[in-house]
Amino acid sequence: MPTSFKVNNEGAGANLLLTFEVDTTANRDFTWSDLDSNLTAAAMADSNKVGMGTAGTRLIGKVISVSDDLAAGTSVPQLCTVQVTGVARFLYSGTAPSVGNKVECDGTGKVRKALTATDVPAGGTAHRGLVIAVDTTATTCDVLLDA
Repeated sequence: MPTSFKVNNEGAGANLLLTFEVDTTANRDFTWSDLDSNLTAAAMADSNKVGMGTAGTRLIGKVISVSDDLAAGTSVPQLCTVQVTGVARFLYSGTAPSVGNKVECDGTGKVRKALTATDVPAGGTAHRGLVIAVDTTATTCDVLLDA
C-alpha cells in the first residue's frame, strides 16, 4: 500500500539552542541576509563568539536567528542563536558529501565534506556531524550535529 508520508529531517531534535556574540570580522559575520540565503554554518571565533570561520574550521552548529541590535560601531548583529544539537540542513560547497561523512565549515557559511585526517588540528578534530541525507539538486545536506 503506497503512503503519502515523506521524510523531513530538518530541525528534528533541535532542543539545545545557545546565544553567542557575532564575530564582526569582515566576511565572517552573520546577517539576516545570510540566514535568508541559508549561509548558516557557524564556527567558534572567540569566547562566546561565533562566525563563519575559515575553510576547515570545526562546525559548532546552525545559526537560526540574529539580533536586531548591532555590535557597537558596526552594521553587524550583536547576538545570534545557534542550534547545536539535532538535525540541521546546510548548503554545501565543493564535492557533495555522502551519507555517513563528517563535515566542517567552508568559511562562507556553508559546510563541506570533511577532508583528510591531516587536516585535524592539534587538540581535536575539525570534523563534526554525521551526514544523514544529501540533495545534490539543492546542494544541501542534513547533518546530525550530535555525532
